[in-house]
Amino acid sequence: MARSVFHVGSGMVALLMIRVLPSQTWLIAAASAFAISAWSMEISRKQSTRINERLMAFFGPVAHPDERHRVNSATWYATALVLLSLFASPLASEIGVITLAVADPAAAMIGRRFGRVRLVAKKSLEGSLGFVVVGASAAFVWLVLASPFTIQAALLSALTAAFAGAVAELLSTRFDDNFTIPVVVACAISAVRIAGGF
Repeated sequence: MARSVFHVGSGMVALLMIRVLPSQTWLIAAASAFAISAWSMEISRKQSTRINERLMAFFGPVAHPDERHRVNSATWYATALVLLSLFASPLASEIGVITLAVADPAAAMIGRRFGRVRLVAKKSLEGSLGFVVVGASAAFVWLVLASPFTIQAALLSALTAAFAGAVAELLSTRFDDNFTIPVVVACAISAVRIAGGF
């Protein structure tokens, strides 16, 4: 639960930055500072067992046990934010971080509780469907409230984003899904906007 709360909170912080920072330059600078800090900690803990133990003790409530000896999800998320700040529109970035923030933890909780049909690795059909429903709902609400999209365009975009994110989450066995989900969702939103002319 602590990790899920941290997940949502991180997404809301990123969403706030995208919304309030005055320009792309500011957004790139903020995302880069976050990523440099994260990668500096990664390098430090690889070099020192003591630093690794201290960082894992501090982040223990929100870290997976296997992150003790691999690059953690927050670092991959920070890296994704840099890419979004450089290459994605603000709206595509917003949908990317919102989808990751709410749909990924929802998929995990639903999959653990109700998952019966296994798909890839330990991921389930039920979890993936939960991702699509929660992700599409969150993206739809945001698109209706925060963009000039019509209801139809918002629904199409939200469903596309959620489906793309669910596929990215499902197939992220070699890459961390905190990196792949926001990047893939932002690409999907960009593509559907170009194809739909909105």
